[in-house]
Order: sequence, then structure tokens, then C-alpha cells
Amino acid sequence: MPRSSATQDFADRPPWTRPGFIASAALVLVVIIAGLLIAVLPRGDDGDNVGGGTPPTNPTPADSSAPQALPTAVPTTAPAGVRWELVGPVAVPVSATAGPKQVTGTTASGFAHTPEGALVAAAQIMMRSSHTLGRDYWEPTIQRQFVPSADRDRMLAELRAADSGPADPGSLSQIAGFSYQSYTPETAVIGLVLRAPAAGTPRYHVLSLTLLWRDGDWRMQTPPGGAWISVNRVTNDLTGVVEWGPR
Repeated sequence: MPRSSATQDFADRPPWTRPGFIASAALVLVVIIAGLLIAVLPRGDDGDNVGGGTPPTNPTPADSSAPQALPTAVPTTAPAGVRWELVGPVAVPVSATAGPKQVTGTTASGFAHTPEGALVAAAQIMMRSSHTLGRDYWEPTIQRQFVPSADRDRMLAELRAADSGPADPGSLSQIAGFSYQSYTPETAVIGLVLRAPAAGTPRYHVLSLTLLWRDGDWRMQTPPGGAWISVNRVTNDLTGVVEWGPR
């Protein structure tokens, strides 16, 4: 029977030209492409990203290493846990929490970065830098625990020139109280009250002391001109002062 041009017989054609072979090859190609897509596309956990939405994100945990806010509330009563120790003939405060952490024969350092730490530093550094204790105390204290400045150098020079040794214990003032004039973690201005050793009506010296946080510790700023008298006020009125001192 003659072959018709409309109905071709594929029996004698090569296998890759037959419709069945072509359909099978196309199906295999679809399966391969689908497998590649599954391998390449990201997969979420079971139940995640249902409906094509954005997958949920886990909240970022808090950073435990972030710096904590430093305390700035100044005490309105005498700080607890303070004991008074003699340095020569004068008493200075010592606290397990406020400092000092390092004490040598003549110096004290290592104060807490807190209002109480600044207060104890003011008392310790002021009393140890007084000429009344003698050069063994005031010289290393001023050199190491005062902020370097021309005023500090002038104070050292004048004390060295007038060095007359320790004073008579009966002529020394003692700490009697304090008042905070201002406070930030970088700068503390504290009125340190000293009771003058005078008979009759009590007389007090209020020294306006400025401490700066430098190199991991509180350090004294030298008064103008290197003279304590420039920051001293004499009074017999303790209004607004917190009583604080050795008993």
C-alpha cells in the first residue's frame, strides 16, 4: 500500500524522532529542572513561610557587655559602711565599696566611680595633701593624685620652699561634714567641711573641692594659684551640710 503524505508511518524513523520518545524526553527534562530548583531554593523549617509570607525572625538577644549607666544620685545622709582610720594625727574615711582600694604608707587610691567614691576621694586626697602631715604625705599625694597643671606645680614649689615638717596635732582641723555642689560621672564638686580646733563657738572651713575622673580614678584639681585659701570659706552655719566625720 502506498504511503500517504497526510498519515506518515513512524515505524521506520529513528527513535529520537518519534513522538513517544520526544514526550518522554520532555518529561525527564521537567523532572530534572524541578529537582534543581528544589536543591537551589532555600528551605524553611516545617510550618515556616506558609503562604509565601516573610519568615519570622528571632529577636536579637540583649548585649550583656553593653556599658551600664553610672550612678549619679548623691547621698543626702552620711554614707553607710564608712570607718575612720588615723593617718598621722588626722582621721580619714575608708569604705569597702567606695574605696580606697590601694593604700601605701602615705598615699591612698582606687576609688569607686560613684558619688560616694568621689566623696571619700575628696576627703582622703585633701587630708593627705595638707602640709600639716609633713612632706612624706603631701608630696607623693600631690604628684600622683592631682591633675597635672601649672597650679599643681606651683603648689608643690611653694610647699617645698616652706616645708617646716608636720604640725602640732592640736592645731589640725578634722572632717565634720560635706555638701555636694554638683556631680557628673566625670566631674564632682564637693564642699568638704573641716572643724577648726578653736575653743568657744565652733568655726568651720568649707573647701570647695573639684575632682575629675582621670585614668580610672578620681583625681584632685589644684585650686587656682595653687592655694587652698582660694576655695576656702569660713562659717559657723552648717545649714545644708550633711554631718559626717569621726566620732
